[in-house]
Parts: sequence; C-alpha cells; structure tokens
Amino acid sequence: MDIPPEFGHFAGDPAIPWEDILREAERRTDRKSAYVALTDVAIELASRESMKKSPNRSLLALGVEAALIRGRLTDVLFLAADSQDPRVLGLKAIALFALSDVDGLRHILKTLESTVTDDSPVADRIRMSTVRVLLAAAERDTSVIMCVMEFDNLLEEYPEQVENPLTETMFTLYVVGTMLREIGEASRASRIADTLDEMARAKGHRMTQAMVENLRGNICHLVGDIRGAEEHYLKFREMSEELAFELGKGMALNNLGSTRLYEFRLEEALEYIQQATEYLDGDAPKLVAYTNLGEIATLLGRYDEAEEYFREAIRLDRKTKRGLVEAYTMYCGLLCRQGRLKEAKEYLKTARRIAESSEKPIQRCAYLHAKGLFAAARGDFKGAIKAFEEGLALAREKSVFEMLIRAELELARTYISAYETTRDLRKMSQAMYHLDDLAQIAKEQGMHSLRAHVLLLKSDLLRLVGRLFEARGYAERALSIARFTDDSTLEQEIQAKLEVIAKSQKSGRIPSDSEVGESIDRMSAFRPLRSLRETPTPALHALIAIDRGTGLTEFVHYFDRTLDMDSSIVAGFISAIGAFSAQLMGSTGNLRTIAHEGFTLMMEHTERRTVALIATAETFELRYRLREFAREFDRRFPQSIDEDGVDSSKYDGAYRLVEEVFSDILNGA
Repeated sequence: MDIPPEFGHFAGDPAIPWEDILREAERRTDRKSAYVALTDVAIELASRESMKKSPNRSLLALGVEAALIRGRLTDVLFLAADSQDPRVLGLKAIALFALSDVDGLRHILKTLESTVTDDSPVADRIRMSTVRVLLAAAERDTSVIMCVMEFDNLLEEYPEQVENPLTETMFTLYVVGTMLREIGEASRASRIADTLDEMARAKGHRMTQAMVENLRGNICHLVGDIRGAEEHYLKFREMSEELAFELGKGMALNNLGSTRLYEFRLEEALEYIQQATEYLDGDAPKLVAYTNLGEIATLLGRYDEAEEYFREAIRLDRKTKRGLVEAYTMYCGLLCRQGRLKEAKEYLKTARRIAESSEKPIQRCAYLHAKGLFAAARGDFKGAIKAFEEGLALAREKSVFEMLIRAELELARTYISAYETTRDLRKMSQAMYHLDDLAQIAKEQGMHSLRAHVLLLKSDLLRLVGRLFEARGYAERALSIARFTDDSTLEQEIQAKLEVIAKSQKSGRIPSDSEVGESIDRMSAFRPLRSLRETPTPALHALIAIDRGTGLTEFVHYFDRTLDMDSSIVAGFISAIGAFSAQLMGSTGNLRTIAHEGFTLMMEHTERRTVALIATAETFELRYRLREFAREFDRRFPQSIDEDGVDSSKYDGAYRLVEEVFSDILNGA
C-alpha cells in the first residue's frame, strides 16, 4: 500500500511511523477501501497521541488532517483541543469555519499572530493568512471584496501556493468562490472553481475535487440551472461516498434538498434533508437542519413531526448557546397555526430577546415575521400588516433576500385572510399588489420558477373572486415559463390547474380558501442560494400627485429638467385611464403600470390621490420608493383644493420629501 497523494507532504517526515500505519491499514482493507483504512488508522493513532503530555506533533497534525478530509469535525476539534502547532491550528480553523464558530476563529488568529513571526516557516505564515480570510468570511459583516483582497494578497506574497498549495489554501479558495457566488458573481466564482480544480488534481486531493463539484452546483443554482446543479450535487455525493467524506455526504444531500425547495417540491426536500442529518457532524449544523425540517413539515401540515424537529432544534440551541432565532420564530409559527397562542407568546418573547441582542438584520427580520404571524393568528390583521411591513422595509434595506420574499408572501396571505373575513374586494386587491411585487422581484433576479409560481398564485386568487378568464391568462403565462425552463413537473402542475379552470368556467366552481393557503405555504419554503442582486436604476423623469376626486394636479416634480411635459395633460390621461380600469377591473384593483417605448408610468393609489412616477423602466426598488412617497405625501399634506383650484404653496415642503425618498438615486445619477 502506498501513501495517498493527499498526505504526500507528510511522506518524508521521520516522526510519523509510516510503516506501522501502512501495515495496519493493509490489514483492514478487506473491510474498507485503502484510503478509508489509512485515514481511520491515522485518526486512531493521533487520538491516542493527543492524550500524552508531550504528543508527537507530526502524528497529531496527520490525524487532524485525516479527520478533516473525512469531514469528521468533532474528531478534528478533539485532536486539536490543546495544540499550539500552526499546522494543527490552520486545519482546526477550517473545521471551526464549517461550524460557524467565529469566536473560535478569532482565538486561533490571536494565537497565530502571537507566535508566527517574519522568521517563521513560510507555511506557517500562509496558514495565518488563510485564517484571516476565513474569519473575515465567517463574520459576514465584512465585505466580500475584503475577503477576496486578503486572498489575492496571500497568493501574491506566496506564488508557490498556486503550484503546490496547502490544504488550508485550497479550502480558503473554495470559501472565496462560495462568497462570490453568494453575491451573484457567477463568472468570477466559476473561474475560482476552475483554478481550484486544477490545484486539487495536481495535488491528488480528492476531497477538494469533491468540494469543487459542490461549488459548481451552487453556481448553477445561482443562475437558475437547477438540472445542472442537481448533476453536480449528485457527483459531489458520489465522490463523498467513495471517500467516506461524511460532511460532504451531508452537504450534498442538504443541497439536493435546496434544489427541491427552489422548485417548491417540499416532500422531496424534506426527505433529502432528513437523510442529511445522519451525516452532519456537530450540534451547530444539526441545529440548522432540524430547524429547516421543522419549517418544511409545518408547511406540509405535518404538525406533530414538525414539533419534534423544533423541540430538538431548541434543545441544541440552548446547549450551544448559539441563539438561532429561527428555531423559536418558526416554532412560534407552528403554535400559531394550532391556536396555541399562550405557548407561542413565550417563544416569541425569546425570539425578541435574541433579535434585540443581535447585530444581524436577518434575526430582526425573523422576529418581525413571527410577530406578524402571532398578530394574524389573533385576528389582528392591522398589527400583522404593520409587523410584516417593518420586516419588508428592513429586508429591503439590508438586502435579506429570503426574508424579503417571505414578508411579501405573508402580506399577501394576511390580506387574503382579511378578505375571507370581510369579503371586501379591496383586501384582495392589496393581496394582488404584494404578489405583483414578488413577480417583479423574481423577474429582476432571473428566478423563473418563483415567477411562475407567483403567476399561478395570482391565478388562484382571481379564481377565488370568480374572474376565471384572467385566471386562465396568468396560468398560461406561468406555463410558458415552465416550458422555457424545461420544467416538466411544473408544466404538469400548471396543465392540471388549467383543466380545473376550464371545468370551473362550465360549473362555476371556485377554489377553497384552503387551496390558496396551501399554495402560499409551498412558496414560503423558497430558498434563494444567494444575496439579493443589485439591478440598474432606471432614469427618473417626473413625479406627479393627482387628486382622485377632481383629477387636478396637486404637485409635480421634474427630475429631468429638460423634459417638456404638461402635467395637466398627464393628470388627465391618468384620470381617464383610472376610470377605464375601474370599469374593467371593478373594485379588485387599480392599474399600476403602463409601459410604452422606453417610458414607464408607475402609479400608486391612496384613498385621496394617485401618485405617478415616470421613468425609463419599472423596478421593485422604484415601486417601493413610490409607495413610500405616496403614503408620506398623504400624511404630510392634507388636500388643499377649493373652488379656486389648487393652492400650490401648501405643497412647498413636498420637494424635501422628494429628496428624502429619492436622494441616493438622485445623488448617484
């Protein structure tokens, strides 16, 4: 038996009893592969060595690396517990990064900075540099650019790491590629994957080659190539199984579950993530997995199963003191569904304490989400809408993509619930409004599956109010997206919906409220695998506020001072279009957008006014700002119209409001 290439850098070390290790591994190869046998022996010897007062540092480093490339993180931490050896600390840092242990990474960096000097071996200085990058990546509030620059500096200072990299260097490069993928830099992340693959093949480092497959799968997921992502994840799982890379198997199964969530196939996602928990090493990864399982089981209506998952997640959270707010907020949501509001309130209090002590916006968003669910369960729709609106504002400001989608969905659900109670069609109009926002976000972000499901949900809502012709139109638009993306499962689902609509047109049957709720539940499980991608800001032309009763222009602001436009003509056009749309759409909605040859007219309607923004294109960001302007304009400026017309002096302060809402766009222009 030969020494595997992954351990070639240990081959010439006289302090390692290679003859004994190879002999014992050979004896075990009748039960397992040579690679697995050798790493098992190395880990066992290192474990015994770690108990000694003065352990063999080389043997300990070998055991730690063997445990790491097998994904046995608990063994890594056990073997490295008391070591001050830079070789061991660099490898331990990788395990701590995988476990999201920021404090542990800080401690390692502090130790290395106090012991590694300019006279230290080059490899030790490289290890210290990799730990800096891993810590910057783990902290998350540090920019991706900083992490990339740190790594570029490392390679510039130590160019030999390209041809003959340390394990730490390869893993750090993987982390940099992952972070670039998270911010939507697919091309740069792909180049990283290619470079890393070349390094790993040259070194014969099979675990890193497997991780490259995972990175490539994530990049495919980013650009919406779900079939490609699945192929890479399956290859990752296959390679991990060959190497007995336990963490890799867990990661592959978890990511396969993510592809199913992306496609809203919750049952399959649940099964994959259940399998993943069997391979996840450490309490922190299991905590996240059980929380996700609890949420999926809740959305599938499997409440007893969900409760078991949440209780285990909360047990692990209390044990690790990690403060994963989602474990409490999602359990709160389950209890709200069951009407167990007294219990839900206690978990909501815990979530609030965690969110208020955290600097992470996603924690605050999750708490506001649960607060909204609790209010809705009590029938306090006004309170629920306020909480979800706060969550939406924070998610938008901090680019928390996942919570942005959830807030829009729950606002739509809350308005639907209000409609069920009051049968007020204006509530349904508000629900459609938030689904329009979601459709716009999905379009901008290139998320075809999400957009198709939003269109399907809009179709369901229109069926709910008896507007079957329009319902069919939205379903057919969703069908064209499914065909474009070659999603046969979604295509079959839409065809079934179209058949139901056709039968409804004959029988007059409308869907039940519960059917609509199930559709929202499925969409609530959607998981984007990256951050919210910035979209180009369209050019702004004019902002006009119009009294809905008289059709008179109350306020106009020209962003483009060269624009020759008579605001009274625009106001008359908007009033006429508004009257026409009211005839066409009834009380279920107002026309929001008109686009024509490079100009887009976006409209927001309040009780008293229509506020229109003329720009070169519509985006979710512009729509959000227009809505905020319209609301605040209504609050600050009561109507000032009498028999003499509009007193424009009463609106002088509105120019300051324009600056408040649109200032960063204007200053960036």
